[in-house]
Amino acid sequence: MAGTRILLVDNGSYEPAATLALRGLAQEVSKLIGQPVLPVSTMHSTKIDSALLGGQPAVIFEGAVQQAKLDGIDEIVIIPLFIGPSRAITEYLPKVFADAQPGAMKLSIREPLFGPELISMLIDNLKSTGWTKGSGTVYLCDHGSPIPEVTRCRNFFAVSLRNQLGLNEDELIACSMERRDGPEYDFNEPLLEHALQQAKGEAIILMLFLLPGRHAGGDGDVATIAKEHAPDGLRWKLSPLLGTHPVLPALLFRRHLYAPGFKSAKIAVIASVLSMGLLPVLIGVIAPKNLGLGDRLILWLGGVALICATLIFFLKAKVWKKA
Repeated sequence: MAGTRILLVDNGSYEPAATLALRGLAQEVSKLIGQPVLPVSTMHSTKIDSALLGGQPAVIFEGAVQQAKLDGIDEIVIIPLFIGPSRAITEYLPKVFADAQPGAMKLSIREPLFGPELISMLIDNLKSTGWTKGSGTVYLCDHGSPIPEVTRCRNFFAVSLRNQLGLNEDELIACSMERRDGPEYDFNEPLLEHALQQAKGEAIILMLFLLPGRHAGGDGDVATIAKEHAPDGLRWKLSPLLGTHPVLPALLFRRHLYAPGFKSAKIAVIASVLSMGLLPVLIGVIAPKNLGLGDRLILWLGGVALICATLIFFLKAKVWKKA
């Protein structure tokens, strides 16, 4: 077998700019990891004419799995280029992998990008538009999702941004580009086209999108909605995409470092064992020089007992929290 293959996976797009941007990010993350990182999409991208991609066709996940099988790869590791727990990473990718009959090959999917790091990135992107407090209404806009968990991520960012920037709810509004029909998808409201009617001053559309494409490009759906639905005389701007932020490669690198199988409990156990091994050295440094061997042994046993008790308390707390 041939080890691990790392894939940076996005949703995919019919727009060449999205695949080219994904490739650039994969190269940056590869430099940080010190191992090749392959740019792969869940779907769509193979429909792009390879002539528009420098002669190199795009790769989707199904094809990447088949190639990994042929190459005798032990494990595929996915770094998701997704903000929240999209069904693409929680359901679609595992299903495609299983349908490929991977045999002994394993699939590991790292955590999506949701986290406090994105808040500072969003603030940077907002301020880069020239926005200042009081200059207008900010619209934190995502695509709109069929699952509430993804929308909760957006709403969390909206609350955090308001708190950090000192804004009221009507000064920073979370909204969706589009939504599915039916009351069960009302959690996506408000839509951007309706929310723009509440704008005061100018409107800054803070893009909760990663890569350019049909939705987030300069002439994409978000921009079209603003052109068609902004009230007469309203000035509006789009923020840069999160995929252009210089910190993103480092954030993807950190997501790669956190393996879901390497839980904090394991880290705690390893740290405890190492601490026990270092106790004699510590005792030798801080204990009086005339302290006998028996007393040193008692000190070491007491230290081991304290470390074990702390570890047991920590593990019990973890079990209680999980329950």
